[in-house]
Amino acid sequence: MNEADTVSWQDRWRIQMEDMAARSDTQYWNRRAEDYNNFIVSSSFEYGERMAEILHSNTMLGADSNVLEIASGVGAVTLPLARRAASVTAVEPAQAMADLLEENASAANINNVSPEVTDFASFAAQTQGNAFDLAFLCHAAWQFPDATWLIEEMSRLSSGYCCLADTMGQGDPENLAMQKKLGINAPEVDRPFYLYNVLNELGRPASLSNVSYVMRRSEDSARSMWTNLVSKYRTVSEQDTEMIDEHIATRSTDGVYEVPATMTMMWWKA
Repeated sequence: MNEADTVSWQDRWRIQMEDMAARSDTQYWNRRAEDYNNFIVSSSFEYGERMAEILHSNTMLGADSNVLEIASGVGAVTLPLARRAASVTAVEPAQAMADLLEENASAANINNVSPEVTDFASFAAQTQGNAFDLAFLCHAAWQFPDATWLIEEMSRLSSGYCCLADTMGQGDPENLAMQKKLGINAPEVDRPFYLYNVLNELGRPASLSNVSYVMRRSEDSARSMWTNLVSKYRTVSEQDTEMIDEHIATRSTDGVYEVPATMTMMWWKA
């Protein structure tokens, strides 16, 4: 047995995610709120609707369900969940994201969403166990280098099911190539693969389902996304801007920037 065989999946996850979590702090997501909202609205909440339907069809979500969503953002999945649930408590630390979530809920005439502008650790510390029927987190597990703590807290707070969702594989190859071209040293890992193995280590084997979708956003939104991404690592240069503009032009049709993606959902009985 070599040394790699003795390293837990939790330790492997922490090694990969600590730097990413530190660079993507709350202020970063406050800056990203507008461009991220453009993506979600322009994509018609596509992946959220598909995920909510999978949860509903597998009897994890129903009209009497009280749902906890962690890192809800602008409501990509929050609103689809709320349409099928009694209530959704949406924990989101970035104020600008939470403000847009409220705007999106109001525009959709959804009134059963309760935003909590705080970090999940603070929220969990003040919340009794079994307070929800479903605990859900999408595309933000990287915020938690201690995946064991995240999974156990989700399990403690839910009396029914828990679900994690994240990008399958390393994302779109062209986007990955663009990151390399810009010199962005982001982790190249299949996050669902790591999380699935952490769950197994904890004795919580998960069921799986994949959701394919297309990210659609305006060219301005894409430009903001890429510029902010580079700014996490260094000052954005004129050369960076030129490369970003060229990349966006090659991926856009009629002013809409499109990127295909697939997410993996993992759920387990709390």
